[in-house]
Amino acid sequence: MKPSRKLLAGLFSATLLIILAWFFSDITWYILISAVLSFIGAPVVSFFDRLKFRGWSVPHGISTLMALLFIFLLLVVIFSLFVPLIVTEARVISSIDIQRLNEAMSQFSTSIESWLLSMKLIEPGQQIDDLLLAQLEPFMGMATFGNIFKNIVGFASSLLMGVFSILFITFFFLKDDRLFMRIILLFADESSERRVYGIIDRVKHLLSRYFQGICIQLGIMMLLLSLGLYLMGIPNALLIGVFGGLLNIIPYIGPIIGMVTGIILTALGYVALADYTLIMPAAIKVVAVFLVANLIDNILSQPLIYSNSVKAHPLEIFLVIIMAGTMAGIVGMILAIPAYTVIRIVGSEFLGEFPVIGKLTRKSGGCDEIPPG
Repeated sequence: MKPSRKLLAGLFSATLLIILAWFFSDITWYILISAVLSFIGAPVVSFFDRLKFRGWSVPHGISTLMALLFIFLLLVVIFSLFVPLIVTEARVISSIDIQRLNEAMSQFSTSIESWLLSMKLIEPGQQIDDLLLAQLEPFMGMATFGNIFKNIVGFASSLLMGVFSILFITFFFLKDDRLFMRIILLFADESSERRVYGIIDRVKHLLSRYFQGICIQLGIMMLLLSLGLYLMGIPNALLIGVFGGLLNIIPYIGPIIGMVTGIILTALGYVALADYTLIMPAAIKVVAVFLVANLIDNILSQPLIYSNSVKAHPLEIFLVIIMAGTMAGIVGMILAIPAYTVIRIVGSEFLGEFPVIGKLTRKSGGCDEIPPG
C-alpha cells in the first residue's frame, strides 16, 4: 500500500474510533476505567497464579476473581476511611446554635451593607438579603422536591449500572491481559499491527510511570496538608487534609477547591462552638498551609511527574490542560495529560515525518528509547 493510502487509512480508522468513542461515551468511559483497573490488578493476578497448595495451583479464573475482589475491597476501605470523619463533621454541624448563628449573620450582614453603601454599590434602603434572594429565586424555582428526588434516583441508578459494568469488563481484561490490545487492533490493518503493539507498550510504560507519580504526589499532599493543619490546631485536620490532597488530581483548580472547602469546614467547626472570633485567624492558617503545601508540590513533585514521566515541557502541559478544561471541564483537565501522552506517541509513530508533528513528539521517544512495558 502506498504511503499516502496508508496515511488516509490510518486517519480514517482514527476518525472512526473517535466518533464511536464520542457517540458511545459511557461505554468508552467504562472500558478506559476497566483498562486502568486491569493494569493495577495485573500484578495481583500474577501473585495468585503463582500460589500453590501441595502441588495444586490456583486456576487463572479464580485468581482473576480474587484480584477483582481485592481491588473492590481496597476501594471500600479507602471510602470507609472518610465515613467516620464525615459523620463527625455532620454531628458538629447539627450542634450549631441556629439562633446565635442568625444573630452573628445579622451583624455581619449589617456591616457588609454599610460597606456597600459607603462604596455606593447599593442604594439607601436596599438590603443584601433581598439582593441575594432575587439572584437565587430562578434557581430555587427549579429545585423542587420532585426534581431533586428524580435526580437522586437517576444518579443512583447510573452509578450502580456503571459500577457493575466496570467490574464486569475489568474481570475479562484481567482474565485475558491481551483483550484490550486486541480491541485496539480491530482498527489497525495487518501491516501496522507491529507498530501498534509498540505504541501500546510505550503507552503502558509512560502511563504507568505517570500514574505512579500521581499516587505519590497525592500521598505527599495529603501528608503535608494533614500535618500542617494539625500543627496549626485546625479542627478536622485529617478530613480537610485528605480531601484537599485528593483534589490535587484536578490540575490548577483542585487546590483552590480544596482550600475553599477547608475554610468552610473550619468555619463550621468554630460556628458550632459559637466562637466567631476565631474564624478569621483559623481561615488564614488554612490558607497559609495550603499555599505552603502547594508551593512545595509545584517546586518538587509536579516537575518530576509531568516533565520527566510524560516528557513534555511545563508550558506545553499547561496549554494542554487549559484546552482540555475548556472542551470537557474538570474531567478533561484530569485526563488531559494521559490523553496527550497517547496522542504524542501515536503521532510520533505514524505522523513523525511531518515537521510540526516530529518536533512536538521528539521527546516522546521511540521504541529504542523506552523499553517495552
